[in-house]
Amino acid sequence: MASLLSDRQQEAIQTALELGYYEIPRAVSHEDVADHIGCAPSTAAEHLRKAESTLLGSLLA
Repeated sequence: MASLLSDRQQEAIQTALELGYYEIPRAVSHEDVADHIGCAPSTAAEHLRKAESTLLGSLLA
């Protein structure tokens, strides 16, 4: 499924997983993910949203 994502989306979602972005409660924010992958927070949030949408869409299709 990772092949469905762009390299940057894959990097963002992998980093988010490693940092605890998907834990409950969240251990980090999308701003923390952005710091780790070297982009603006809005860009990190966009990468995460698009990756999540792609992955969920492929699971539920």
